[in-house]
Amino acid sequence: MRTSSVDTQTGRQALNRGSVVRCAAIIHGVQSPGGDLVPCERLGPGLVEDTASDGRMRVWWAAAGFSALLDRDDLRLIGSDARLVLVQQYDKAGQSKLLRHKVLGGLGLRHNWTVELRPSNVVRVIRWDGQVWTFTKNPIFARLTTPAWTAPPDDDDAEALAAAELSLFR
Repeated sequence: MRTSSVDTQTGRQALNRGSVVRCAAIIHGVQSPGGDLVPCERLGPGLVEDTASDGRMRVWWAAAGFSALLDRDDLRLIGSDARLVLVQQYDKAGQSKLLRHKVLGGLGLRHNWTVELRPSNVVRVIRWDGQVWTFTKNPIFARLTTPAWTAPPDDDDAEALAAAELSLFR
């Protein structure tokens, strides 16, 4: 589980891998891999992927769909308990598009998630570390059907189900 702590030298909240961030007010945009400057309001929330050897942070921007290196001062933590949930729609050809992203806080989620809405009412939930759960959406009652668990569900199973339901019905 990631925790945010306060940097004792700067007095700011520390950014860790998995922290959900936004652009600081001091910058107007972020350079995309293609060289274009993307305005902060079009980036969506960012997810800290890693820290480079020079101290810059590699951030994946949800709505823009790319990663970029930024100075720590160019980022602001959205909340120590904020988690990012992306919802992607897949068609029968396997093509996807980002439907929406949600920043959820205060709900007890410990991870960031991608929820894939696939054909035939299949809902695949992918935790940021790559762990995957698959559920079926009942089209009549608009509820998720839990699988027949081979072992009693654990906290990770419950969080995957919660992330899927929160992204679909909230």
